[in-house]
Amino acid sequence: MSKKIKSNSRLRKRRGVTDVISTMLLMAVTVTGASTLTFFMNDAFVSGNLSSVNTLESSSLNVLLLAYDTRDSSSLLTLTDVDNENTVNSFLCASTCSSSTNRIPDNGGTEFIVLQLQNNGIDPIYLENVILNGVNHEWDPGTSGIQLDASADDLVGPDRSYPSDGMYSILPVGSSPIIQNENIQISNGQIVNVLVKLGSDDSDIQINKGIHVLLNTGSVQSVEFLIESGNAQ
Repeated sequence: MSKKIKSNSRLRKRRGVTDVISTMLLMAVTVTGASTLTFFMNDAFVSGNLSSVNTLESSSLNVLLLAYDTRDSSSLLTLTDVDNENTVNSFLCASTCSSSTNRIPDNGGTEFIVLQLQNNGIDPIYLENVILNGVNHEWDPGTSGIQLDASADDLVGPDRSYPSDGMYSILPVGSSPIIQNENIQISNGQIVNVLVKLGSDDSDIQINKGIHVLLNTGSVQSVEFLIESGNAQ
């Protein structure tokens, strides 16, 4: 065998070994990256520690979560008199406080969650349901066209100055006084606050735990977010 043939044979062997090593390194990097991503995603869903409120934003449905407020505090998301100042409990009170039906948190009633949403699409959307940790909350028709006032208990109806336990209302942003929306439509480009009052079907939500939010806008796929209780962004 000539020197040239032997040299070509060695070169082919070296190339073969190099290809095997490259493939093994690529597989190792891929597995490591996938494992790391899985760890962080699982941790986010368990603890609710997300870097931004729109991490699970469904851009294909053109619904943006701009802000939220789930604190045990006053003036949630700068809404005057929308307060969660229940000093007895160190959690978002729901089932525990449901015996005081439709009372405000200051008087022992269930507490509030505020979501600020924007319809970023070209068509109106219709917010049919807000689902928190698997519990469905429907729009309260008693709030239609009624001025928001959560400074005192509203125990008689049918008009509702804030949503009943286990329901929600839609509030325009930037208007004063705040007149709750007459229906569930959110126009294209519109920014609204969604005021959810927890109900008897909701479990009490411990502070710093994740809240899984699903928005049913009439599409096949619900819009999904994860927010943190006791926090505001």
